[in-house]
Amino acid sequence: MAEEPSASETTVAPSHPGTVAPTHLWRPPARAHISPGRATGAQPHLPSSKYYTLRYTLAAFLADGESIVHEPSLSDDTSVLVEAVRLLGAEVEWELGTQIGMSAGRLGAGQGQPASLHVRGCSGHVQPPLGGSIQAGNAGAILRLLLGLGALLPEVRFETTHPDSLGRRPNADLLAALGQLGIQAEAREPGGLLPITLRGGPPRGGAVTVSGARSSQFLSALLYLAPLLQDGLRITVTEGLRSIPLVHATLRALHIAGIDMDIAPDLMRFTIPGRQRYRAAVHTVPGDSPSAAAVAAAALALNAPLQLQRLDPGEEDVHGLLTALDALGAHIALATTEGEDGAANLVVRLAANAQLRGAQIDGGICIDSVPALVAIACFAEGESRFEHVSNLRIKESDRIGDLAAELRRAGCDVTPEEDAIVVRGRPDELEGGVTVHAHNDHRLVQALAVVALHTRRGLIIEGADHVAKSYPWFFDDLAAMGAAVRPLADGDGLALQGMPSGHDGAH
Repeated sequence: MAEEPSASETTVAPSHPGTVAPTHLWRPPARAHISPGRATGAQPHLPSSKYYTLRYTLAAFLADGESIVHEPSLSDDTSVLVEAVRLLGAEVEWELGTQIGMSAGRLGAGQGQPASLHVRGCSGHVQPPLGGSIQAGNAGAILRLLLGLGALLPEVRFETTHPDSLGRRPNADLLAALGQLGIQAEAREPGGLLPITLRGGPPRGGAVTVSGARSSQFLSALLYLAPLLQDGLRITVTEGLRSIPLVHATLRALHIAGIDMDIAPDLMRFTIPGRQRYRAAVHTVPGDSPSAAAVAAAALALNAPLQLQRLDPGEEDVHGLLTALDALGAHIALATTEGEDGAANLVVRLAANAQLRGAQIDGGICIDSVPALVAIACFAEGESRFEHVSNLRIKESDRIGDLAAELRRAGCDVTPEEDAIVVRGRPDELEGGVTVHAHNDHRLVQALAVVALHTRRGLIIEGADHVAKSYPWFFDDLAAMGAAVRPLADGDGLALQGMPSGHDGAH
């Protein structure tokens, strides 16, 4: 039998610096048919955290001298980030190492020297970009944190090539805060949508209020800006604060960079002195917990054992994810090892053949893991409820409404609510044999692929290539774990719904 084509292409790279991001080495298919297979026991190499890649790279960009970011996220988002900080005055080189990626079936998890970013910072002197504009791709967190730093410039414009995804994500709360500092913003309304032009920088600083009701990224943007202003900032957060674990990630990165501030215990008030200098440092990025959620969900769907490494035991979203997996019935064992940099690494082992059950989950603690956890709940026994998730509606897609619609199309019983997702599990195998759509969202790609592993005839995922935003080799890992992954050309798979009984669509 002829060998199936690879879901994407993973390459062993030479160990030398370069200016080109390595994300072109994986080409996830735009359309893919995913169906169940036989578990192999292969263990994926977890992608690195997008959260920390962004925060460490921005600190390195603003620092004096050269910083190194070890094991950055190899993703479309990182490509966008690196190009942006280069345009704003940093010098950045990739050290590709001897292996980038995994392809567990061919190279083995974690073999070779990981990639690094070498960043010579701008010493806090952000430069106007050539041509006057920054391309934000589909990277919401990168856009928001760079909008804050854009306030340092007399004029700068932010644009996107994804008007139906990043172009619909609101930024009005941040623009309002910058307006209090004297920055003029021109944006599409309602909501402060891209393209956005900022004028009037740099501000002196002073007192500012910002809403935390919709996103913590607006607060993080001000925290990066504040030390570079003459008078610093006195920030008051109003209307509560979403995604608190990501605020702690920002504070951790700023602490490593030598930034001083006074912080209220409830994270509602910050006083950051001005005229500070970011300090160059060596950073190591931990594994990405939402990607861990997707891989864990796939292992549970395949009834396969799994071992995940490089998670940070101190991260709140990691604890939130593990708590949720335990509540859903996964059998988890934990161990801690020491990395080469002396930091603690959490090793998570999931046993095969878990008896999954419905649960009530606080999704706000691990917000970007919720789509994968919802996918698990779709084949658990009983009802699950994911609460405190309203800000999922303003991610790359509406991760409440769009996710529920596509899961229902696949045969799941899912009800969207304003601040919750309710799932009535169906432990018996779903029929499948339909096409579902990713809505330009990498987390929806992962969730839909997991559900496809619980169907008889699989699912076709349209827009599967959006997984490259965070996990370009996701389908390679899925196939190595035992899933049947078939890339489709345009026009392929159109007869899937009419397949005769017993055809799984995998060959």
